[in-house]
Amino acid sequence: MVLAVVLVLVGLAVAWLGQRADAAAVAAPGVTWAVHPASNTVTVRLVPGSGPGSRQILARSRLSVSGGQIVFLRRRSADGAAARVAVPAGQRTQLVVQVRGPLPASRTLTVTLPPALRVITYRRGRRGVVVTMSGALRHVPHRLCGTDVVSFPAPHRLAVASSPQRCRARLRVYARDGEQAVVRVAVPALPTIPLYSFASPAGHAVYITVDDGWTPSPQVLAIMRSSRLPVTAFLIAQAARQNLPYWRAFVLAGGTVGDHTVSHPDLTRLSLGQATAQWGQARLALGHWLGRDPEMGRPPYGAFDPTVQAAAYRGGLKVLVGWSATADSDGVQTWDGRPLAAGEIVLLHWVPGLGQQLTRLLAVIRARHLHPMPLTPASFAGIAPQRRSVSGD
Repeated sequence: MVLAVVLVLVGLAVAWLGQRADAAAVAAPGVTWAVHPASNTVTVRLVPGSGPGSRQILARSRLSVSGGQIVFLRRRSADGAAARVAVPAGQRTQLVVQVRGPLPASRTLTVTLPPALRVITYRRGRRGVVVTMSGALRHVPHRLCGTDVVSFPAPHRLAVASSPQRCRARLRVYARDGEQAVVRVAVPALPTIPLYSFASPAGHAVYITVDDGWTPSPQVLAIMRSSRLPVTAFLIAQAARQNLPYWRAFVLAGGTVGDHTVSHPDLTRLSLGQATAQWGQARLALGHWLGRDPEMGRPPYGAFDPTVQAAAYRGGLKVLVGWSATADSDGVQTWDGRPLAAGEIVLLHWVPGLGQQLTRLLAVIRARHLHPMPLTPASFAGIAPQRRSVSGD
């Protein structure tokens, strides 16, 4: 009888101890971890168990990690403890996690980070910089040097087009596996197209230019045909499209067509890509309609800067043309208020009354013993380009 009682008591004690062990196991803090390829680190964190008193046990527990380089370690009284560990990229690392406190424990974690993202080749040419990286890249939008968008011509490759001005920059790139790298790039400057407001004065030459193209003038066409008068029309593509038969007759009469953009915006307010599209699309359209791609362009309002000039280069132009004199219903006005002189480029507009304005301009030209001459890129040989924008147009 006594033996039976003893066995029962022993059984109860064993059961009680087992239940206590099970309860302690449930209340013991758990371990979670997260891998961060961008920084080549692993965060190890203690989390509370699910049993009674688990929060109190967690609050009295401390975490230590060995096997990597500890870069951050702190204790959280409410949420547990966390350690951030730096580990090498591209290789397997074993981390020993130890929990000290009411319920000590030890665990080994094996982590492997992706290989570090690095530069394989770096090529620099007239068109820009092309960089090949060691891993496939995420297509993250970038603006570098304030002008151009970084492109991704291949999974492992990025390209930075030349900019209006030379610059150096740090470009952060992102691999698809999470790795990151900073690439130092030296972006070359694009060639810029010069702008001239004067042309060659040889032979007492003067140059007649007419802008926009919304209101073609039959009278101007008649004057050109009767006197072989050379006129350059800087046409807005949207305007030219509405009167293509007239502009084809203009070219047959000896007229020259220049590029005045697609829609006449202030190009200095646009990005390099937008300004390039304004120049390039107008140039191709005018060439397709009238038989020859323009070589000369005139920026709307006479507004230009290095970005506008670089966009003209990318758009296929050879020279930009300003003006030094204007002619309208009020007469002829020169840049310095003096009489019209050889080498001047005169600006008019395709507006109602242009025929009368041109007639008065020709009278001034004859009185000054000047001679209208065709305007071509060769007309600017030996002439200093203009450095600042002018207003008007």
